[in-house]
Amino acid sequence: MPPPPGIEPPASDIVTLSLISHTNAGKTTLARTLLRRDVGEVRDAAHVTLFNESYALLEEEARLLRLWDTPGFGDSARLLKRLKRERNPVLWFLSQSWDRLTDKPLWCSQQALKNVRDEADVVLYLVNATEPPEVAAYIAPEMEVLGWVGKPVLVLLNQTGPLQDPATEAAEMNAWREHLKSYPFVRSVLRMDAFARCWVQEDRLMESLAPLMPENKKEPFKHLKRAWHQRNVDIFRQSCRVLSELLTAAVVDGVSVRNETLLERVGIGRTDLNKEYQEARERLAVQLADRITAATNALIRLHGLEGEAARAMGALAKDNFHAPQQVPEAIWSVVGSVAGGAMGGLIADLKMGGMTFGGGALFGGLAAGLGAYALIKSYNLVRGGDQRLHWSREHFREQVRLAMLTYLAVSHFGRGRGEWQESAEPSHWNKLVDQVLDEHSDGVDRLWKEGVEKEILPDALSKAALPLVKDFLSCTLARLYPDVTIVA
Repeated sequence: MPPPPGIEPPASDIVTLSLISHTNAGKTTLARTLLRRDVGEVRDAAHVTLFNESYALLEEEARLLRLWDTPGFGDSARLLKRLKRERNPVLWFLSQSWDRLTDKPLWCSQQALKNVRDEADVVLYLVNATEPPEVAAYIAPEMEVLGWVGKPVLVLLNQTGPLQDPATEAAEMNAWREHLKSYPFVRSVLRMDAFARCWVQEDRLMESLAPLMPENKKEPFKHLKRAWHQRNVDIFRQSCRVLSELLTAAVVDGVSVRNETLLERVGIGRTDLNKEYQEARERLAVQLADRITAATNALIRLHGLEGEAARAMGALAKDNFHAPQQVPEAIWSVVGSVAGGAMGGLIADLKMGGMTFGGGALFGGLAAGLGAYALIKSYNLVRGGDQRLHWSREHFREQVRLAMLTYLAVSHFGRGRGEWQESAEPSHWNKLVDQVLDEHSDGVDRLWKEGVEKEILPDALSKAALPLVKDFLSCTLARLYPDVTIVA
């Protein structure tokens, strides 16, 4: 049973992590990201945190994972001299009294480090990775201070900038590991950016902490680590459910339109029909934009973030999907080979996007079977088995792609960045998602067929979509983080 509210578990069941860094390196920002709530004060200034602050990272039954956010190192060489005076009680008392009156940040740093030495099980040392390790002059004296603390240290690379491909990230970490290998208390180096971390990296952090725990904390930490992972897995599964419902709705979404008359099939009196088709496109595009916005907001809430997807997300969907796709040149070459005169003018009009769905029906008997279906398909809509207009297979693939990129954007958004805001995704995400999409193309096409052509009921379709989405995202995360086993 967990202890009553406000009562801490026994000390033997409390695992304590202390977060330490050079001043203004982003400790409190990372603490917010790991805690999934706003704590402390975040601003671009030295010594924002003056006192040790304790936070509950995770509570699991009668166990507690605690995080201490400590004042940042300032003048590390001077700080080390002060700490060494502890061996002389008189000198220590005098210097403490003097520093408390004349240099409060220095005095706070001394108190914080004594607390770390007495309380911490493992030290998380955060470094600003915007500069290479050999350039960061503060590293060497701060390593001496951490040596004085005498606890195992896990180095976290913060402020690493936009997410890079795995090979580049590995090279960056290897450079830091090589630079710090002369300090035996530094046990590992991990990338943990307060602005762009993912739950997979958090799991890797927990795995790295496990062997560093003192013997009497190994058992409670094992349970805490399992609970941390399970919480992340639950969020991942709920996210997959949100996306599977989004894609199911996209498949079954359709707008009823009347069939073409014989005259309309040969291009006569199509004005009203073309207007009806255009209204169908606009209705589908608005519904799609609203669903994407709602799904993004659901992901934001699941990941403990604040804010909402702006209506710009809807505008993004419209920009990407509302305008007709370019009809492949192969179609024009086939049609052009059998057309001339007025037909050539109509082709030119189609190529400029002047005609809408169904405008290609005139070509049905002329272009070797290339009729309304082909051109509607090129314009992102097709007629389903229910004789309604639906998003085409190609368009649905793009929706899958956008859904997966949206998940990556939200799951990598550190709370330290503040409220959710849209931003350009790393370029290698696009390439990676395209690769995974190609590998899952059969499953994506099958899902589309079952909804549009076979008219499978939405509930059954959603059940079929869920394992597809889960496998798609698992494969993507596994390639982004090849050194982590994705168990979801």
